[in-house]
Amino acid sequence: MFPWIRLATTAALATVLFSPAAWSATGGKDAADAAAVVTAFNAAVTGRDLEKATAYFAPGSVQFSLRPAHPGTGGEQSESLTTELRTHWMMVGSVLISATKVYSRKAEILDTRAEGDIATVWTKVTTVTERADKAEKKTDAFVEVYLMVRKDDRWMIGAIVDNRRPNDVGIGKP
Repeated sequence: MFPWIRLATTAALATVLFSPAAWSATGGKDAADAAAVVTAFNAAVTGRDLEKATAYFAPGSVQFSLRPAHPGTGGEQSESLTTELRTHWMMVGSVLISATKVYSRKAEILDTRAEGDIATVWTKVTTVTERADKAEKKTDAFVEVYLMVRKDDRWMIGAIVDNRRPNDVGIGKP
């Protein structure tokens, strides 16, 4: 065998074998089931059903807030990068429900990987917000990653993190 063929074959095999995509389970029923939970969570938020939305959270689940979504609203920003997920969504949801006529979240599933009892679901979330005191609608889009854990044969959200840009929602402002 020519040396360059051996080298090319070795390089190709190494690329495939050492690539995370080669050893990660990426599809299948587990991945589809984990993604379905993310879709159901976002549908519940859109339907303004916070109890149903938070029922998808695993015990001890967290929201990663790497930067504030709405700087200047509320008190001083927390130094912590995490908050308890149910507490976070009950607070955010109650503000959204009281201040908006419409708040919808559509999570387009970009990638899902499942390995045993852990999965990741990458989404592009598009939100449409129509405040109660304004006629225009505001649309945002950002990537949101869900870290999923299977508990008692049920996929649950263990953590959420996003790259949403900070914005001024103007709630409570003239």
